Amino acid sequence: MAHSIENTLALLQDAMTAHRQALARGPSAESIQPIAEPQDRRAQLVLKLLTGVERRAGIEVSQPAAEKLLRLLASTDIVELEAWVARLDTLPASHPEWLSLIESLTVHETYVMRDPAQLAFFAAQLPALIAGAAASKTYLLRFWSAGCATGEEAYTIAALTLDAMVAAGNAVAAETGITLVSPWRIEIVGSDISQLALTQARAGIYDTGPLSSFRDESEPLLGHFPFVAATSMSGMAVRCASPDLKAAVSFEHFNLIDDPMPADPFDAVFCRNVLIYFSTRARKQALETLRRAVRPGGYLLLGPTDTLIEAEAFEALWAPGAVIYRRRQNA
Repeated sequence: MAHSIENTLALLQDAMTAHRQALARGPSAESIQPIAEPQDRRAQLVLKLLTGVERRAGIEVSQPAAEKLLRLLASTDIVELEAWVARLDTLPASHPEWLSLIESLTVHETYVMRDPAQLAFFAAQLPALIAGAAASKTYLLRFWSAGCATGEEAYTIAALTLDAMVAAGNAVAAETGITLVSPWRIEIVGSDISQLALTQARAGIYDTGPLSSFRDESEPLLGHFPFVAATSMSGMAVRCASPDLKAAVSFEHFNLIDDPMPADPFDAVFCRNVLIYFSTRARKQALETLRRAVRPGGYLLLGPTDTLIEAEAFEALWAPGAVIYRRRQNA
């Protein structure tokens, strides 16, 4: 019997709630108390897809995700849907079919200098990071933007760092751009699970306007994003990340739930407005990866609603409207 999207959503409610409660109780709760599936076959298959996405990418089984998926699959025949779900179940998280499904459920809301109070507070720590790199004779600053979406955050970090390097006398600013003084290096990694978002991030070309990547036209970082000759499809002017920013930033595909953590630790790790979409289990797993990716004395920057699980490993540093976490030297 066919159901409307609203009816199918209603059939899914109890099962989705039970799944979230099982994850909150602990890792073994699901096996101890099996979750009763909805009676409708389409609802069962959608629930299986949602829990599969949660296991492979961390995205929480929620009503918005279920509604989005139901709309995407509304015209798919039930027999075809059954065969597709069965095939997906045999594929790894890195397979293009899973990545395409995950892509359809992800959110890429970001812009240059998002959460300016926190970023300004981070910028205030850069002189100490630069001095530390000089004292250790590494002459290297490494940062990770985890869940970078279309790249604006990674480029913002690069712009702030380049400006700090100029102020410290370790880089030279000229009309042609900013040049680091040898042997200084900046390595910023932007990672995301979405290949489409990463493609745009590598291009570094963004619209302007009230709800664009450049919402504050008085932003001092705009000099790092010069206008380009082209205009967007909406007719708005377009800005592009400068060659200096692109030289400092690389972009990689990374799944916070499925991929091993980077081999080398970072001076600062950013994972902001990402974990809010994760389930309880995935959030714990991702935070452990992020914790281990921060070197002792380095910084972790989370979204305003995120909380640390192992708070004893970090010292909270507060400023008006912002908090960042510094990993303790003995953690």
